[in-house]
Amino acid sequence: MLNFLGFILLITAAILLVPVPVAFWFDEGFLVPYFVIPAAIALIIGLIIRRRFPRTELSLGKAMVLVAIIWILLSLFSTVPYMFGTRKLRGGEENPTPMGFVDSYFEGMSGFTATGLTMIPTDPNSPFNVETCPAGVLFWRSLTEWVGGIGVVVLFLAALLGAGKAARKLYVAEARAERIEPSIRETARALWKIYLLFTLAGAIGLYFTGMPLFDSINHSMTGIATGGFSVRNASFADYGSAVLPIAIIVMLAGATSFAVHRRVVAGNWRELIRNVEVKFMIALVVLTTIILVWNVGTKDALFQSTSALTGTGFSTAALSAWGDLQKSMLTILMVIGGGYGSTSSAIKLVRIIIIVKAIHWTVKRSFLPERAIVPMKLANRVYTHDEVMETAIYAFIYVFVLMSGAVVLMMLGNPAVDSLFESASAQGNVGLSVGITSAAMPVAGKIVFIIQMLVGRLEILPVVALLSYIISKVPRPRPQAF
Repeated sequence: MLNFLGFILLITAAILLVPVPVAFWFDEGFLVPYFVIPAAIALIIGLIIRRRFPRTELSLGKAMVLVAIIWILLSLFSTVPYMFGTRKLRGGEENPTPMGFVDSYFEGMSGFTATGLTMIPTDPNSPFNVETCPAGVLFWRSLTEWVGGIGVVVLFLAALLGAGKAARKLYVAEARAERIEPSIRETARALWKIYLLFTLAGAIGLYFTGMPLFDSINHSMTGIATGGFSVRNASFADYGSAVLPIAIIVMLAGATSFAVHRRVVAGNWRELIRNVEVKFMIALVVLTTIILVWNVGTKDALFQSTSALTGTGFSTAALSAWGDLQKSMLTILMVIGGGYGSTSSAIKLVRIIIIVKAIHWTVKRSFLPERAIVPMKLANRVYTHDEVMETAIYAFIYVFVLMSGAVVLMMLGNPAVDSLFESASAQGNVGLSVGITSAAMPVAGKIVFIIQMLVGRLEILPVVALLSYIISKVPRPRPQAF
């Protein structure tokens, strides 16, 4: 297990060096050490681990533990650019309120889990806000979401040769299961090719509809990752209406299964029409838009519905001013989430479809003789009783954790509807906020959100596996003999 962790640290070092040219481009050379030093540390530790520990075969349990450790460590390395890089504002002035460790770790976890909730103020009246934050730090935020959206393990598998069965287990442990190529490594590489293609297309589309180049690149990266970090305080409210259709397309593309994208790229365009998740996603966006349009207008209704369901978190409106009904509608969408095998998180569209279908299947069976065989069929696939139960149990645990997070927020003095909204946003890796998430929120709330973001991104089990692994390693006192 440690040999694979060493390889991940080598990749982490490479990722940390990517913003260095951006820092020089924007004349922010003071940022360079804050990327180079943690990169050097990750490189040295990775090399030591790789040399000391030979590669061994992984069990699925250890693969899940490894994936959880990876996200925790990545967020830890990510704190350095935030803690030290925000000591100066864009332009070189001293920042009176640089980010502390907890806020920096929160930002790192939010980035690598492709959530988009932020500790950087979005108030334009604050000396330190998103638009006065150094450009190199903003690009680092976008890069963490872009890498985290497709998955660090997918990046690892794309680069790794001869991983054997471990590749499959790591792939599954990162909440992915569907292969689009014969091998896991080829699947990872195919995913990255499609991901790069969509990122480039999104950046070009946003640029030619009026968005500045730097903004276009960042928003395309965070849009296809369904992450939602923006380089503007007001997110997409700062841009003209021409960029919104492109942003909606990018968000929907990120929330669509990459298995579907692979078939479309191969020429099977009908897959978009036939796919049950795509049809359900479009139907939900249209239905929610119709419900919201009477209160918030067509533009905000369509954009925010898409942003919430896909788990992106871009915004064209101040959601804190919306009514409880409108917030509740978006909360439901954030709990549902995007497609399975996409960059979205939450419960996922296909699980919701399976649960609804299972209810209909159960009612249907109750009217038939006991010996009647009625398969639970969806999209030409028969689901077993165990698969249906697994889906239902996951949904139950997901909602239980979400409600627990909301209860903590309510105990901290926040309204119930707002607490549910923010908890759903954190756990669904969405990033929309009604104002609860900020640097001023209590540390307890920040810690709860960090846990929820990790749990939501890894679909609970790897985090449970890590906790079980830690508990199993704690020495237990031997019983005294009498």
